[in-house]
Formats: sequence, structure tokens, C-alpha cells
Amino acid sequence: MYKKLVSIFSQYSGLSKSAYVIFFARIITNMGAFIWPLLTLILSRKIGYSASTIAIISLSIGILYLPATVLGGKLADKYDRKKIIIIFDFLSVVFFISCAFIEPSNLMTVLFVLAGLFANMEGPAFEALIADATKPQEREKVYSLSYLGHNLGFIIGAAVGGLLFEKYLSLAFIIDGLTTLSSTILIILFVNVLKTDDLKDNEKNEYEDHAGDDVSSFDILKERKSILIQLLVFMLAAFIYDQWSFTLPLYMETIFLDKGAQYFGLLASFNGLIVILFTPVMTRLLEKLNELPKIIIGLLLYSLSFLIIRNAVVYWVFFVMMFAFTIGEIINMLGSSPYISRRVPASHRGRINSYRNIGYFIGGIGGRVIMGWLIDTFSYATAFTVLGGIGVVSATIVYFNYKLDKKIFPKLYGGKIASEK
Repeated sequence: MYKKLVSIFSQYSGLSKSAYVIFFARIITNMGAFIWPLLTLILSRKIGYSASTIAIISLSIGILYLPATVLGGKLADKYDRKKIIIIFDFLSVVFFISCAFIEPSNLMTVLFVLAGLFANMEGPAFEALIADATKPQEREKVYSLSYLGHNLGFIIGAAVGGLLFEKYLSLAFIIDGLTTLSSTILIILFVNVLKTDDLKDNEKNEYEDHAGDDVSSFDILKERKSILIQLLVFMLAAFIYDQWSFTLPLYMETIFLDKGAQYFGLLASFNGLIVILFTPVMTRLLEKLNELPKIIIGLLLYSLSFLIIRNAVVYWVFFVMMFAFTIGEIINMLGSSPYISRRVPASHRGRINSYRNIGYFIGGIGGRVIMGWLIDTFSYATAFTVLGGIGVVSATIVYFNYKLDKKIFPKLYGGKIASEK
């Protein structure tokens, strides 16, 4: 048993130094990430907005962030990515900390929307930098470790944020800003971009070579069609995934009434626990499997999880559902996170990552709107059946895209890089 545990965690040894820096930076950032998880409560209880007003604000924020994400992606590809991260993170921190010195109000709403705007613009540069700083064949483990750091920090941050909310909201804003700044400093000082010349021949991936300045991101997608198809799948996956924080709590409140929120909170904590315990395990078990088969498994587990609770009325069944859902979440991450990094030229990573983020947003928002309509018009059972169907359809698309992907990127399947994953 001891040797198996050592084997599971030893898989993270020997990675690029930058991978460990990113891991600790993720922990620090999310330990202080108090504001966004508490945003709805801040808007309702502290500022006094109604539920409908909060919904309009959330939608407006999303619409505002869409072009900002595209702009952030373009800037990440045109200029030095570290400088982009420094500038946007600094602006984000300034606006976050500014919220600490004013009373909850419309002005506070504007300030943390601006803080989130710049953090959002920095996202494509950060995603591209992870790929720039790591070797192609180690990406699954790098993203796995980063994901683990994200969740370790978030569990601590969510608990502390809840304690600070009532009487020390200003302190929450300050800590949020300072932890973001600290993680940025770590990344700037210790994350180094790997040069192609620094890689051995069996570590190189020609599909990541820089494309010409006259080549647009749309040219890349037109030439590498499997990426475009996968962006559609990412949107459908977000459609399903987002329901764990939307349809699921609504369903639990319908069944368990006033205990629904409490039960959902325990279920969310269970989700975080499973992520921490099983991310290293699934990384080890599936290390030889290619990205797209992992995504297929993840999508099918998403579908199964919602079908499990289709007519559930007993609480323990929801833990079975959440276990299946979380394992699917982990496996889908292990496939989807490194997928684009291996197939997009380094010169275009920022823009393509911004398109993926837009897909996530459209899928998430669209899912909430459509699921809300299905629940009101038909029933929860119908909504869960539709989610299961979307998961199966998405997995089927990936299955056929897998065949296309092999034709477009043969060296990722038959070359040295593929064999060493």
C-alpha cells in the first residue's frame, strides 16, 4: 500500500521547475480567492440587490468579459506574456484592494467588476505561459498538479472567506488582492519559458512551432479542424458541468426543502475532497491514454451522474452522483487541458485559449437558461434526461473527432512524444 501511494505522488517528480512554481502559485491565489465565491451574497446581503438584478448583473458581466477575453488573447500572442500578466494582475489587484476602503455600494460593484475584467484578460496569457514553460510530454501531469493546487487553495479560501464575510469583508478584499499579487511575483520570478533549442529531439513537438505573422487564428482552426470541433465540445461540456452549481442545488431544495442548501454545501465539500484524493490517482491510471479518449470518458460520467439522480429522493444517492460527476470532472480536465497546448502553435495559444474560454461561458450561461426553461416547463427528470443526452452526443462527436485528430496530428499518436506520455 505504501509503495502504491509513493508511486502515485512520485509521478509529479522530475517535471519542469516552472510546474512546481505554478502549483504553489495556484494554492496561494485560491487560498485568498474570497470574493468571487461570495459574489452573489455580497450583491444581495451587503449591497441589497434583488435576485433579478443580480441575474442581470451576472449576464452583463459575462457579456462584457467576452470581448475582453478575445483582446487578452490577442495581446498575449503579440507581446511578452509575462508582461501581460504583470500589467493585468496589477490592475486587478488595485481595483480589488480599492473595494476594501469603501462601503458596499454600486461603486464597489463597478470596482470588482473591473478587477474581474482585468483578471479575465490575463487568463489567456497565463494558460499560454503554462504551455510555454513546460515540455509537451509532461503536460497531463503539469495540468493535474496545477488543478490539484487550485482545489487545495480553494477549499481553504472558501472556508476562510465565509468567516470573513459578515464582519471583515474589507479584509477579504485586501487578502484577495495580496495573494494574487504574491502568486504573480512567484510566476514572474521563477517561471521560465522553454526554448525549442533547450529540448531534446524526442521532447519536441512540431505542431507547437511558431506560425507566421500573416497566419490568423482562424487560419489555424481552418487548417486544424479537429481543434475547432473540440472547441464546440468544450462548450457542450460546460453546458453540462455548470449544472452542478445551478440545477443540482435547485433540485435538492425542492426535495429536502429548508435543508437543501445545507445538504448541497456538504455535497460541494465532498466534491473538493474527491478532487484532492483522486486527481493523482486518475492521472496515474490514465497516463498512457490519449487526450480525446479521456474526454469521452469524462463526458459519459457527466451524463451518468445526472441520470443517477433523475428520480432520486434519498440523500446518499446524491453522494454516488457526485462521486461519478467528480471523477468525470477530473478525467475531462486531464484530457481537455493539455489538448490545445499540443496542437496550437505557441504564437497563437493566447487567441485559441480565449476562444475556449468564450465557449465555456456560452455553454455555462446557455445551460442555465435552457435548464431553467426545461424545469419550469416540464420537470427535473426531463432536464436530467436532456443533460444525459447531451453528454452522449458530445462523447459521440469526440469519438469521430478522435479519428480526424489522428489524421491531422499523426505524430502525436505514433511519434516519440505520444509513446512517452
